[in-house]
Amino acid sequence: MHRDPVGAPTRRTRRAAVLAGALISLAVLAGCAPAPAAAPPDAPAAAPPNAASSVPPTTDPQVVQGLGAVPTRVAIPAIELDQPLIDLGIAPDGRMEVPVDFDDVGWFTGGGRPGGRGPTVLAAHVDSRVGPAAFARLAELGVGDEVAVRDVDGGTTRYSVTEVADFAKDDFPTARVFGAQPTDQLRLITCGGVFDRSVGHYEDNRVVFAEPVG
Repeated sequence: MHRDPVGAPTRRTRRAAVLAGALISLAVLAGCAPAPAAAPPDAPAAAPPNAASSVPPTTDPQVVQGLGAVPTRVAIPAIELDQPLIDLGIAPDGRMEVPVDFDDVGWFTGGGRPGGRGPTVLAAHVDSRVGPAAFARLAELGVGDEVAVRDVDGGTTRYSVTEVADFAKDDFPTARVFGAQPTDQLRLITCGGVFDRSVGHYEDNRVVFAEPVG
């Protein structure tokens, strides 16, 4: 199990505060790839620039990122997904990064870690111009399905799905998805809803909420 060195709480608190501030302007665009031939090749879909501007910031930034181990792999038996994780940070425009490769699943490094406090956020594309992407079957998940996240220390944290919901991009619940939580939680994010060909992206984000088993 990962343990922070002596003196780390001060550094962690400072970093968490910065990340919490970033969440105020964070606009989710995770997994929002255009459908085949729906948009120019160099125009990935994006959420509205100010989609999260009216969402309140987290109330306790120290809980945004607590203890826990860095996740390295995710397995979701119900949709036959088992693959390594890449790191996703915050892009220069304040949005969460998304995987460049449509087959990748990413871990948001500004969020929580398995076994710690706060939401561990994993994101991936739902499709690409040539077919399904990593989170293509995320909508098939239901309450009670298991998600196993392996970490760098060799441990595995098992989560049980509690909710699957679609949220309009212009009304995305940033605080609920990314914000401070006193317990270990998991979020899986991709695109959902109707694909708007006029703008080249999906209208919603699909979010899977899960909590540790046991």
